Amino acid sequence: MKKKAMVGRILPLLTLFLSFTIIPSLASPSAQKVKSAYVAIMNFAPLYVAIERGFMKEENIEVEMQKVASGADAMAFLAQGTLDVGGVGIGASTFNAFNKGFDLRIVSSAAIQPLKDGPTVIVLRKDLRDSGKVKSISDLKGMKVAIAGGAGTTGAYFVAKALKEAEMAVKDIEIINLANPDMPLAFEKGAVDAALVGPPYSDQITAGGKGVLLTKDMAPGAMTTVFMYSGRFINERTEVAKRFMIALVKGSRAMQGVKYLDPTNIKAYLKYVTATEDAIRKGRPQVYDPDLKVYIDSIKNMEEIFRWAGWTNYTVVIPQDKMADPSFTEQAVKVLGPFKP
Repeated sequence: MKKKAMVGRILPLLTLFLSFTIIPSLASPSAQKVKSAYVAIMNFAPLYVAIERGFMKEENIEVEMQKVASGADAMAFLAQGTLDVGGVGIGASTFNAFNKGFDLRIVSSAAIQPLKDGPTVIVLRKDLRDSGKVKSISDLKGMKVAIAGGAGTTGAYFVAKALKEAEMAVKDIEIINLANPDMPLAFEKGAVDAALVGPPYSDQITAGGKGVLLTKDMAPGAMTTVFMYSGRFINERTEVAKRFMIALVKGSRAMQGVKYLDPTNIKAYLKYVTATEDAIRKGRPQVYDPDLKVYIDSIKNMEEIFRWAGWTNYTVVIPQDKMADPSFTEQAVKVLGPFKP
């Protein structure tokens, strides 16, 4: 009888204890899943850092990362709403998608071009400089210029902008689609006359004595890579989209200045980018706006250049609100406050 009485007293206490320990865990909301596409390059490192430093987890978000070969591969999925977020390079296809009414928007910058001494340059065959045949961009008429991805790509924007400023047309040169790793050999064989290229391949070309710098800083400060949201993510999961951006901005702020090479950050980079720690430490740091600001003027200039070059399938200017929505970064900055280095 005593045992039964004791059990009778313990059971209510046990039930009460379980109500305090189990019920709250059941009531806590599960993490919101967000599908994000990315190209495995350092341009989108704020996302890598936001995930690996736990900023996404702090916002109750679980990111499902999907690696793609290029941002263009993600565009259709973003428009359909099967992807929520995409890290992409802006190209002619981006503006063609906007013109077709694809339901997606640029919501933040990713890596932006440095204001001075940007890594991407136009290199010229040394023999063309030595002979005096080519002294400036305007002398490239009729020559072969290599661009990774060819016409209409983010890289092609730099070349087209340089040509326009030299009062030339894109048709004045022959654009050769050539992968960056193949460019040093192309210079060695004299297969191309010039190339838009960045390190380490630009260094290989010049150090090998086959190429010299023709021009650099074609678009200082330009926002050529961005993060985009699908229309469905914006409209149907607005609060999650806001929290995602808060975490993303935290990621960018955690990389500013000397923090760029913080061991935790490097570990995050190496998880998503095919590189070595030595290469990252010795390489030129990427530039990220601490607030991931949307640079509207940069978008407009890229759209204008691509349209001028004839790489778009339309001729009328696209309204700004059909291309970008800066409200998410603006809201994130309100929540986080001004950036303090």
